[in-house]
Amino acid sequence: MRSFARSTAGRAGLVLALSLVCGFLAAAGNQWYAERDFECFWIAGRIATGGGDPYDPAQYQAATSANRPAADALAACGPRFPWPPWTTLVFTALATVSLPLASTLWIALIVAATVLGIGWTWQLAGPGRIPWPVVAVLVILTEPFVLALMHGQFGALFLALTAGAGLWLRSRNGLRAGLAMAVLAVKPHTALVSGPVLLALAMRSRQWNAVAAAGGLFTLALAVSVALRPSWLARWIAALDENRGIPVFRNTTWDLARSLGSWWLAFVIIALVLAAVVALVRARPLEHADVVALGAAFSMVVAPHAWAHDFMVLAIPWTVTLAHANALRPSQRRALTYGTLFVAAPLFWIFQIFIQVVRTDESLSAFIPILTTLLLALSIRMATGSATIRKTPEVT
Repeated sequence: MRSFARSTAGRAGLVLALSLVCGFLAAAGNQWYAERDFECFWIAGRIATGGGDPYDPAQYQAATSANRPAADALAACGPRFPWPPWTTLVFTALATVSLPLASTLWIALIVAATVLGIGWTWQLAGPGRIPWPVVAVLVILTEPFVLALMHGQFGALFLALTAGAGLWLRSRNGLRAGLAMAVLAVKPHTALVSGPVLLALAMRSRQWNAVAAAGGLFTLALAVSVALRPSWLARWIAALDENRGIPVFRNTTWDLARSLGSWWLAFVIIALVLAAVVALVRARPLEHADVVALGAAFSMVVAPHAWAHDFMVLAIPWTVTLAHANALRPSQRRALTYGTLFVAAPLFWIFQIFIQVVRTDESLSAFIPILTTLLLALSIRMATGSATIRKTPEVT
């Protein structure tokens, strides 16, 4: 027992040390994330620690445009801080130190979350079904990770939290799962489906400690933020509509529909994707990992605000799809494997080239989560329609 504890502590220490080194190198190599997304987060925390209001457009825009053109700052940071009040409180801690130190610590967290996310995604899909280096490739050698690291964004955290929560629910470690589910609320619009899906899995398996932990931590964060700054919540809700009105096309189904003529078309697209998924998986026994992966993928399909760096969580459905593919006949395996790998990597770069050449907008990348969701659903249908031996617990 002591040997296991020492081994675990040693691995944790190694991950921490390597994360700090990588965090310092990445932050230094990116000019401490000045004029990057992380600086927007850090500035919001500085405003809050100074007694100001990051949800006040005048204060926020004055601070974010202090060292760059106002138009660039508005496009990068928004008219006011776009994340909820409890997230602002998280960044007040980083705002108490200098930008170089804050960016080093933040990127160290991102690196550690990436490592953990790879491991937990691999375990969630089933270690005997897919080699872990394949999962690492799906995470690290794809555009979402590059963009998340380049801008200091949340993508790796959501990968680790979603995979970790799913894994802990399956192993009936409800407390850890519940805390992970609650932390997804730091950027809630990217977990609109995965959060409720994880909560539903907890309730279905009667892990009430997970439900209590998730609800308790979220309620505490909400209560503290409202108690400290009562006006922030209403101002944040107002900011949601303002950010949607900025003339920038994001990587969402809603922006894709807007580029096609009307954002109302998004409802049609989402309904068609949902109908296709239901048709493919109907009457099929779903594994626990299938449900978690479908929730993660569909969260990106319906997300009202997302960029490609948020797509790091799609490594979960990519991994589960490949895990299913590995148990199929050669022709089916090749079709699913090549299709998934194409969507995970080359298609991102093809879209970027197309966007630059044709001068179209970034919403084209919204096809990535749509195709990911459909490929996952297809792999579930193929797996349950073949002689595949199920390797992880079923939930339906």
